Amino acid sequence: MKILLLAVPIGVGHMKAANAIKQGIERLAPESQVRLEDCFKWVFPVYGFMYKNIYEYCQKNATWILKIFYQGMGVKSGGNKTLYAFHKITAYRFSDLIQEYKPDYVLCAHFSPAYYSALYKNNFGFRIGVVITDYYIHPHWVNKEIDDYFIPNEDLSGQILKYGAKAAQIYPFGIPVNIALEGEIDRDAARKRFGLSLERISVVVMGSKVFGGEWFEIVQEIVDFDYDLLVLCGENKEAMERIKKLKGRANLKVYGMVDKIQELIAVCDILITKAGGITTTEATKAGPCLLFANSIPGLEDKNEEFFIKHNAGLKITKENAKKVMYELLSQREKIAEMKKNLLKLGKKNSALNIAQAILKRGQAPLL
Repeated sequence: MKILLLAVPIGVGHMKAANAIKQGIERLAPESQVRLEDCFKWVFPVYGFMYKNIYEYCQKNATWILKIFYQGMGVKSGGNKTLYAFHKITAYRFSDLIQEYKPDYVLCAHFSPAYYSALYKNNFGFRIGVVITDYYIHPHWVNKEIDDYFIPNEDLSGQILKYGAKAAQIYPFGIPVNIALEGEIDRDAARKRFGLSLERISVVVMGSKVFGGEWFEIVQEIVDFDYDLLVLCGENKEAMERIKKLKGRANLKVYGMVDKIQELIAVCDILITKAGGITTTEATKAGPCLLFANSIPGLEDKNEEFFIKHNAGLKITKENAKKVMYELLSQREKIAEMKKNLLKLGKKNSALNIAQAILKRGQAPLL
């Protein structure tokens, strides 16, 4: 069986999800042929360049544009004709990839590759699946050529059904993450590595790689509590130096980029982070108390809503940071409850379960 995995380098989640599924297929069916491609390398070059740069610009300067886009831009159902037309115009060498590889199954970790694949499905006779990498489903994810929808949680079924998907096509297997994260982490070794005390609450602030702005202001508000406070500043060296100068009761440690971040997530009590789909899913494997900050409007804030609805997260801002932290530290049972609820939302072996479904579905005749 030949399986083609398609993703795009918008953020890190789409490529990570595709890689996790590749791991799963290679473990379950080593005799299968599996290929992972950056879809942007096969379509009109300017499209990928513009998409990536506009996305990054909007993240920093115009998040309201992202909100409009992710809310569907007025599109009320899947399979919008404009999206088909746009992808047909920009397909460029995409047909060469399909012609060369001749896949039995195409799995897309972003909606755009799914539209490109839809253009050639009937000619080449492959199946199409999509893996949705956020806890909110916008209408662009749905088109009439898709056979299988792998969604993060069964509670999201209603969203995708209203855009035209059928119940039999939906697999609530969770967002796939690296298979290695499914195993146990040596928590004692991880605490020792990061210098964390067993007797103290530990808080990790993990912003984006361009850490800055309100992140600094939040840290400034919470530095005067008695706990271990680890701040991950990504690539922002200026922010690192500013945070190092902060004074308070916290045992403050400041880092740039950190290897084996999952170990840190696994041993901290409270994690303050953006509500990215992959980040929140990785957190469900470890179960910290989740606090959300600076999430992208229209998408990541919808992830926030999902976890807050299940009492597995709270929102923190520079305005309420001291109040939120004081209340949590005063009610340790609240921290324990939120950690327990987060673990309940975790889906075990998502990558392997999706891989198994692909292998099974790819051998079935087309409807």
